[in-house]
Amino acid sequence: MNEWSISSLSAALSACCLLACGNTDAPARDYGSLLASLSEQVILPEHRAFVSEADALSDAVQALVDDSNADSLASARASWRATRKAYRILDALHFGPGYTLHVSERIDVAPAEPDGIEALAAGDAEITDSTISKAGGREKGFLGLEYLLFAGSTADESVAPVLADDDFAPRRRALALAMAHEIRKSAHQLADAWEPGVGGYVTQLETAGKGSTEYNNQRAAVDDMVGGVAYALEVIVGVRLATPLGRKSGGTPNPSLDPTLRSDSAVADMQATLAGITAMYAGEGFSAVVRAKSATLDAAVLESMSRVEAAIRTIPTPFGDAVVNDTQSVKNAFSSGADLKTTWNTEVSSALGATLKPSDTDGD
Repeated sequence: MNEWSISSLSAALSACCLLACGNTDAPARDYGSLLASLSEQVILPEHRAFVSEADALSDAVQALVDDSNADSLASARASWRATRKAYRILDALHFGPGYTLHVSERIDVAPAEPDGIEALAAGDAEITDSTISKAGGREKGFLGLEYLLFAGSTADESVAPVLADDDFAPRRRALALAMAHEIRKSAHQLADAWEPGVGGYVTQLETAGKGSTEYNNQRAAVDDMVGGVAYALEVIVGVRLATPLGRKSGGTPNPSLDPTLRSDSAVADMQATLAGITAMYAGEGFSAVVRAKSATLDAAVLESMSRVEAAIRTIPTPFGDAVVNDTQSVKNAFSSGADLKTTWNTEVSSALGATLKPSDTDGD
């Protein structure tokens, strides 16, 4: 296996048959408070945050185009990281518009293809937003923009493709801007799909079983949300850790299978995904329901989340070097994440009365 994309994972997940991980014969519960709390305190704010960061990224890349230098490049890189973090937090919301709009297939396909990007830069046609909207997934999005902003030596910022000393640098900057525009457009489309009074999908959650046209009952909505967290855990465990560790390709660690080597964003990506999971669980989220049924299980889940966070945080940088030279630290994070994933897919889903579609377990 020499490539990775969230869209591929989505296909694998959706192809799986239903597995009754939860207690499907459990008495009906009133999840109204949970649905309202997660909708108003997590789902809407997180999508709005992605929009805000995507707007800022577009502005930062515009500034790089207007005045291309080491400072404007550094600002664009910082904004890319902030926007990437806001997007990865949404991994735990991979349901509803987060799945049906296929945003990841436009802005997060891996690996990037520098040759395809350079071919666009070397062409004669005017570069517009349409150029990128028609381009292949590996020639744009977060990872296409990562190539343009981060490729080259960090000790010499001038070698980044957008600042290269050749005739194509202005066209590369135009490509970078078009990529940033598509990320911004996708962020707005996704957020609008959730917003009350626009797409209104958040209202479908809040009215589940009480007029919702998407969910005939509240448990169906809870199933989707529990499945979103399961998806996010699979992103961390089965993709970002298992893949470079070689667990899906013969067992030999291979850092080249990390799609974000240029920006060294693997750890930051996993931390953001875990933050999205934590937001769905902690406080008045799923924790409140689990806590009412089993305080012991709730405490164990929170402790497990803390262990995963600590294990990811202690992976040395750069991540690519750690995969080969400090493999145990990456394996520790994998093991901690796998434990949490197992607990989520069994005990937690059962406590919530949820039914899950199992994720790909090749990395376990």
